[in-house]
Amino acid sequence: MYKEFSDPLYGFVRIDLRELSLIDSMVFQRLRYVKQLGLAYLVFPSAHHTRFEHALGVLHIADSILRGSLRDPDARTRTLVRLAALLHDLGHPPFSHTTEVLLPQRRTHEDVTRRIVLESEVYETLRRNFDLSHEDVELLLRITLGKPEDEEERLLSELITGQFGADRMDYLRRDAFFCGVSYGLFDLNRLLSTLQVVFEEGRRVLAVHRSGLRALENFLISRHFMYLQVYFHKVVRILSIHLVELIRKILPEESFDRLETFLRMNDCTVLSRALAEPACREDLERLFGRKHFKEVFSTKERELFEELRRELLLRYPAEVLRFDEARKDPYDEEVFIFDGSGIVRAGEVSDLIASLKPIEIYRVYVKPELRGEVCSLLRRLV
Repeated sequence: MYKEFSDPLYGFVRIDLRELSLIDSMVFQRLRYVKQLGLAYLVFPSAHHTRFEHALGVLHIADSILRGSLRDPDARTRTLVRLAALLHDLGHPPFSHTTEVLLPQRRTHEDVTRRIVLESEVYETLRRNFDLSHEDVELLLRITLGKPEDEEERLLSELITGQFGADRMDYLRRDAFFCGVSYGLFDLNRLLSTLQVVFEEGRRVLAVHRSGLRALENFLISRHFMYLQVYFHKVVRILSIHLVELIRKILPEESFDRLETFLRMNDCTVLSRALAEPACREDLERLFGRKHFKEVFSTKERELFEELRRELLLRYPAEVLRFDEARKDPYDEEVFIFDGSGIVRAGEVSDLIASLKPIEIYRVYVKPELRGEVCSLLRRLV
């Protein structure tokens, strides 16, 4: 028996009844109220999609990669990969990556995901409905969170978290679709059909067959433009800064540390609390009244940015200024092409991929009423 979820990208995502027992849990249902892109919907009006549908999409693509690249995976392997895809984002705080800086002790959403799986109803569901031992759950977490202990685990984890893993493939297409932009709409079917596991120097490597090189280029370029045009959009970035400032006012740090409290938090609970706080009126107007700080300068040169930051802080109080640093590499690890006899680095066979450089954007924002004055000053300084 199975259930199908309608999805605008894939038509239907098929779930078996054991997986449905996880999806129907309060822990997983919480993801319906955690926006995938934080406050990006204030810039891209239709970007209201959530971590819930993203998790279903990652499961769908991970299963497709697994069956396509490993050809005939055993039932246990397929179960682990599907579960890893389903659970990989359980630990996202309200507004997703935007507020991850609020997690104490430099923790990440992956750290919180581990705690949720081990300390919530998810653990008993995995033990009871999937007949997993504690060791199996630990293995599942290593695959889910990209912390493998051997080559077999590394390969399975790569299907979820790798350079062209299911997580990245789904969020690029889903974010582009709901933002109403075309940058992230790469050729998914071609890329999936040319992904294969290759034996190289005693280990198995996930690579793209050379016939899929253009699809890979399309994928990496799509990611590059999504960062430039959506994730690092100047207004999205300043709204994220204002949101973190607001949450710091209304929620103590331990709210993000106590699991019971964390699991009751989502975008809605945070905003409703902020709306009830008279002291948050100015912060709310910055976010929802279009009174956010305005960009007055942007550069790729870090030294110039630091110089201007020092100069501006000498002339203006810190509370009327905001500074932002955004950086992203074109890919985090090597991407490989299989040419029929062995693997080569993608940059060695594609001038386009080799030309991709890290994105670096340094910005200065000021309070709206100071925009003209500071712009005039910067024109004299630069």
